[in-house]
Amino acid sequence: MNTIINKINKQAIWIAMCAFSFLFFTGCEDFLDKQPLGRLSESVFTNKETIDKLVISCYSPLNGYMNGITAWVAGPDNNYIAEMGAGNMHKGSTTGDQPLMLDMERFQINADNGRTNQKWILCYGAIERCNDVLRTVRDNEISDLLESDKNQVIAEIRFLRAYYYFELRKIYLNVPYIDENVTDPQRRVKNDHDIYPEIEADFLHAIANLPETQSEPGRPTKSAAKSFLAKTYLYQQKFSQAKQLFDEVIESGRYQLLPNYFDCFNAEKNNSSESIWANQVAVNVAGASYNRSQRFSDLAYPNQDDFPQLTGAGFNQPSFDLVNAYKTGEDGLPLFGTYYLTDFKHDQGIESNQEFEPDMTTPVDPRLDWVVGRRGVPYHDWSIHPGKRWIRDQPTAGPYNQKKWVILKSQVEKYGHDNQAKFNAMCFPIIRYAQVLLFAAECEIEIGNPEKAREYINMIRARARDGYVVRLGADMPFGDGPPAANYKIDIYKESWAGQTKEWMRDRVRFETRLEMALEGHWHFDLVRWGIAESFINAYIGRESKIIQYLNGVSFGVNNSYFPIPLAQIDRSYLDGQPTLTQNPGY
Repeated sequence: MNTIINKINKQAIWIAMCAFSFLFFTGCEDFLDKQPLGRLSESVFTNKETIDKLVISCYSPLNGYMNGITAWVAGPDNNYIAEMGAGNMHKGSTTGDQPLMLDMERFQINADNGRTNQKWILCYGAIERCNDVLRTVRDNEISDLLESDKNQVIAEIRFLRAYYYFELRKIYLNVPYIDENVTDPQRRVKNDHDIYPEIEADFLHAIANLPETQSEPGRPTKSAAKSFLAKTYLYQQKFSQAKQLFDEVIESGRYQLLPNYFDCFNAEKNNSSESIWANQVAVNVAGASYNRSQRFSDLAYPNQDDFPQLTGAGFNQPSFDLVNAYKTGEDGLPLFGTYYLTDFKHDQGIESNQEFEPDMTTPVDPRLDWVVGRRGVPYHDWSIHPGKRWIRDQPTAGPYNQKKWVILKSQVEKYGHDNQAKFNAMCFPIIRYAQVLLFAAECEIEIGNPEKAREYINMIRARARDGYVVRLGADMPFGDGPPAANYKIDIYKESWAGQTKEWMRDRVRFETRLEMALEGHWHFDLVRWGIAESFINAYIGRESKIIQYLNGVSFGVNNSYFPIPLAQIDRSYLDGQPTLTQNPGY
């Protein structure tokens, strides 16, 4: 992992030096004859070493940082886009802290909301880097770059470009497609067609040319490209095409579920057998600032004074509805249409110095306590969560903290930057094997293989059943102490044959929510399933009974996608007219 991170840090310094030299030595030209600033002359990159540095520069934005962009909205986790407001997460902190993000949660964003512009800037900046690399290897003789090396470079870059475009497509819908042949991208490329065909072409090229394995974690493999192309097909409801690729990934034998759900978010297990492609981060290595750590979750740490290493701003608070969704029946299965009728016991409105006993009776999925920090339950190995004292504004956003992206106290010295837990070296799984199984289950339902779908869902539920549960006692959250709740989960034992597609879809979708919560997918899933408006408005109706700022809020069809940022429309003017067209409803 550190190899590619070290390269990222070194290339940043190198690029800056080259840029300064380039601008200095062209400074005496007539200003009317200057090429646009901000792009280096590709002709200076004439050997394999410099090409590799350019390639690494295309990976760097994956962490959510580029040209001053902060990772809160631009990071790979997409929590403020896909989890907040979609039923799983509140902004948290206080209503006055980052009010533009509160507007996002309340579906009151306008095209001039600066936060919605961040992902656009980051992705198109990354795409420009990708296009620069493709032009460079196309237009220059690279003395020591073998044809096989060149093919590898192009395949990696086209994979990355397709990934960045997929992010843009699912967030903004109508976006312009700019490849290495476009000479004036700012004003001459319209957003008047669906870019899925171009995304598919890049992923297909990557599949044909990427290797099965890579020597450095973080570089995409053939299976990663297959997974993303299949995901692209799935978003277009091309179920047969998606299934074929998911089958190939599953049958390759290269991936498997980790024995314990917690280990998917354990820094000690970075780049495990469940990780198909992950954003690489690092701390405590030469040149790695805190921006190279997993900093996009730094706002989400508890706002408390008990542990200076742990303290954060108290954002990313899980919703009551998400917690309720983890309740199970006596058979260990989800409650589906009734989970929200009663609230799982919580300490909303109760001071930390007042008595509170957590619910030890209601059956609950053990994944709850690896995802959500709640009173009376170990917050990993830091301490028993004390409740309101760790919540910045409990009356406003509820009593819960997130804990999925929190490293263990015992890991801070090794995996925390400058001894801080919130800047850590837990790699972010952009796509993991469990998600591929969930995607494959969807495909099996749509093409008529219900028992195969049940098999895939049961693999995920069996892992949750048989793995670690959060325990009390001296060795919390592990060890042999008593369980911290009445954990009860089981597989689907009855055949799904003869059930309706809608019945099976409900179960796969519910499992997707439980397994992938707070990983930045839920809003996008609701939109592609065509149920975002009904689901989110029903959620708001329930959640607003406690979260007051949701009163009067509603989700409309236009809220399925962000607006095209006004700043980008303003920059697109040509002959007095904007080249970019705003999305409907904004």
